[in-house]
Amino acid sequence: MLIFKNTSPGRFLLISLFCLYLSACSTDETKENKNETASASQTTVHLLSLEQKWIEAEFALDTTYISTLLDSTFHSINTGHISNKQQEIDGIYKNMSAMRTDSIFLDSVKLEDARVKLYDNTAVTILIVHTYKKDKGKPTQKRTRFYDVWVNRNGNWKAAASQGTVVEEIK
Repeated sequence: MLIFKNTSPGRFLLISLFCLYLSACSTDETKENKNETASASQTTVHLLSLEQKWIEAEFALDTTYISTLLDSTFHSINTGHISNKQQEIDGIYKNMSAMRTDSIFLDSVKLEDARVKLYDNTAVTILIVHTYKKDKGKPTQKRTRFYDVWVNRNGNWKAAASQGTVVEEIK
């Protein structure tokens, strides 16, 4: 509580109005911060959902859906080469088809240690994709850390870049 001594009524009214104004500004700022936090949380959940759907689409050989997730400028860094959007989609199809031919089947997949950092219309997701498969009936596991860059194009999040590194493989 503030106590003002020897203050004229006019000056007291001015100080009171100023304090009321500051209080209102603080409340508006708090509401704005809460709205921004809620929006950031929704965006984070949405991006992690897109990551999960991307992985599921790979194992379902749904390259049509994956194509909708990738920006036209998409590039992926792989061991020994860089792929554009079409090369990435072709590579996914070839890799997943080869797994089926070689009797390698997915049991389950989960995302671990997922993080999202937002920068206006850009986001970076960092996560580990942990896959559980059967290779000719024998259980195997693989953990791959991904670093994906997403851009918001007209309200739609599109993957612009991706890089994955195998961190553990159990055969």
